Amino acid sequence: MAVKGSKFTPMRVKPHSPRAVLIRNLLLIGVFLLSLAASFTAGIFWASESSRSFLAGKVEEQQQVTTHLEQKLAQFRTSAEVDRQTIENLRQLSITQKAQLMASERDLRVYKDLLSPTVKSNPLGISFGVFAVLPLKETNHFSYNLTVQKLSSKNVDFTGVMEFTVVGQQAGKSLQLPLQQLSAQVTALAIPLNFKYFQTLEGEMALPSDFIPQTVVLVVRSGDKAAPPIVETQLDWPLSVGNPK
Repeated sequence: MAVKGSKFTPMRVKPHSPRAVLIRNLLLIGVFLLSLAASFTAGIFWASESSRSFLAGKVEEQQQVTTHLEQKLAQFRTSAEVDRQTIENLRQLSITQKAQLMASERDLRVYKDLLSPTVKSNPLGISFGVFAVLPLKETNHFSYNLTVQKLSSKNVDFTGVMEFTVVGQQAGKSLQLPLQQLSAQVTALAIPLNFKYFQTLEGEMALPSDFIPQTVVLVVRSGDKAAPPIVETQLDWPLSVGNPK
């Protein structure tokens, strides 16, 4: 019997299905796991990108520091090379000036002898200019230059010979080497001299590898072989001599 004035709602009974519940729960679990995996992957990707950006910035910073240091090193090397070259130039200039001073002192002694009223062994005032030696590219090879000059005002030619000997040390023992053995340009022990004012002797010489030069002995004789030497002197071997770098 129906009650008057109330609304009737029909009811439907659904049968209980454990399989449907299981499928629904599995779907929910699957969606949760997919969301978790996606979040983990996104986290890893973000962390990787962040690390990569950080490392890239560090690498760029290190490259900038390295480039700066390389530039500084190049500047230091250039500065050091300039300093070495400047020091070497000053050393060479000092040695050249010393050689010129010694040549001037030799000339002064000759002039004093010319002005002396006593009998002169060097009446024409034969003297030597600056003795120059420069290293060549090949080890122990040198170029040499020496001027023999007449300081007297007499209008006569000088004819004679000169002996040129390099004195030094080899294996701890003194050794004398005539220029004839060292230079292909010199073919005789007594080098011919024939000049009115001066004569320049120049060429190349090759020293033994274990020979240490110290001095050069110069002896000038007139054309008369029986006459005593006109000039006999000893010159220092230039201290700047060495093989080029």
